[in-house]
Amino acid sequence: MPPRKYLSGYEKRKKKKQVDELVESQKGAIDKFFSKSSSIPVVSEQSNGALSDENIVSSEFNNENVLPSETEFTTENFGDDRQSLPHFDIYEPSTWKNLDNKERDILVEKGFDRDLKIDFPLDEDRRHFAYTHYSRKLNNGETSDRKWLIYSKLVDKVFCFCCKLFKSNSNTTLLANDGLRDWKNICKRLSDHENSIEHMTNMNSWNELRLRLSKNQTIDKDLQKHIMQEKERWRQVLVRIVAVIKCLAKNNLAFRGSNEKLYQNSNGNFLGLVEMIAEFDPIMQDHVRRIENHEVHYHYLSHKIQNELISRLGHTVRSSIIKKIKETKYFSVILDCTPDISHQEQMVLVVRCVNMSSNQIKIEEYFLEFVKVDDTSGLGLFNELLSFFIYCEIFV
Repeated sequence: MPPRKYLSGYEKRKKKKQVDELVESQKGAIDKFFSKSSSIPVVSEQSNGALSDENIVSSEFNNENVLPSETEFTTENFGDDRQSLPHFDIYEPSTWKNLDNKERDILVEKGFDRDLKIDFPLDEDRRHFAYTHYSRKLNNGETSDRKWLIYSKLVDKVFCFCCKLFKSNSNTTLLANDGLRDWKNICKRLSDHENSIEHMTNMNSWNELRLRLSKNQTIDKDLQKHIMQEKERWRQVLVRIVAVIKCLAKNNLAFRGSNEKLYQNSNGNFLGLVEMIAEFDPIMQDHVRRIENHEVHYHYLSHKIQNELISRLGHTVRSSIIKKIKETKYFSVILDCTPDISHQEQMVLVVRCVNMSSNQIKIEEYFLEFVKVDDTSGLGLFNELLSFFIYCEIFV
């Protein structure tokens, strides 16, 4: 039998499932770069990148209307973008390898957040990391926080933040290199590490650099100023990209055409609006100029960024709808299934609520989400609906 020229249906579904799992694992990653705000500072041309006194006021938002275009977004620390960090994740210590001074400064300035809702996996000896290791008990009975200890969910290991960033070439400890996963002896290994001379030296270096960065008193002060200006430029660019996406999503318009290149025919509504904004707005004009002159490699105009921002907008809108459902006294659910192009059943969830907040009773209808289903029987659809409501904490 000759080999297949194309993938079988099973192989296509398997490949799509792997892609979906990867996308699902990255959900919420862009949340790190967003925060709500009522106004956005603008970079003026005369200030050469510094903040001006003018503000761009975001679109008006009506809490009673939850269309995707009416959800407010501004950027927060978006300057630490993929252009600055092309080869590692600032929230994943296992990827911090061969860092230069600029990347180390960004990590020290950003710091790290501990996720306190992790179900730590078991190793082959049925042991796992515990939250109690984040602190140690001193001889005088007090408890001290190990602020330097960071856990990696990706590799299930712990690292020393300061030693990972400031280690010397002779440092071979696992906490400063590949990570430690010896849960049986974790207490002793952590105690030995934090009492070592090199760890104390690295802690001092970390604290000193963090203090200097906060006061803008580093040796490369001018470079840091330039970095801050570049951060603000990227914030402003992203604000305009989000505004274009909100406009197209609100009016149910197609985003892409037959190509994804600026100033070419049939490049779609998204790039067309970007080109139009660049005719009047100096920030977007400068961004487009950099793209055309190949001064930037990551320009945030691709379909992947569009999809990620749409997903983020949809997540926020869904949260607003779920809040309404929880507050309402009566609601009903409409659902139906249809197969997509890959023959995967998709269940459409629509909710109708009775709004009694005013004197006039209103019936409001909202689309919630597409849910993948494998069992299209009545019981199967009910179980999927119940699981979705439990996941959204509508039913606890």
